[in-house]
Amino acid sequence: MSALGIYCADCGTECERITGREAGAREPDLIDAQVWACTVCPEAWAPCAEDGTPVGLPAGAQTRNARAMLREREVERLVGEALRDVPNGRTIAEERVAAFLAHALRLPASEAAIDLLNLEWCRHAWRVLYGASYAEVTKHAQTYRPRKAA
Repeated sequence: MSALGIYCADCGTECERITGREAGAREPDLIDAQVWACTVCPEAWAPCAEDGTPVGLPAGAQTRNARAMLREREVERLVGEALRDVPNGRTIAEERVAAFLAHALRLPASEAAIDLLNLEWCRHAWRVLYGASYAEVTKHAQTYRPRKAA
């Protein structure tokens, strides 16, 4: 059973919903849960949300690890910089970093979410965020903020 528009981030094959055990998931909470999995790539999967949609695009271990490292080392570093000045500003900092990344990658914000990136895009995102500071992210947010309708 396949859903329209859910494709493997690694090979582009349409995915189907199966159990985590069938997909090769090793996390105890995912073994009996539903996941979206690629029918071609071994162990390429994404967790299934309560509404049946995937949490990100299904991907193999290498892509999932790249996404985790990108989020852990670069996105959290930038958000941490923001939280030093505004301790309760996590939400806005995450939104600003996401918008900064989408603009730098020249992707729509809906396609630049880390859980939607393939390995190649993760590498591009790493290069963008690696040398960036939160001051640059803030400057971007101030420069490209949406205008209010008159």
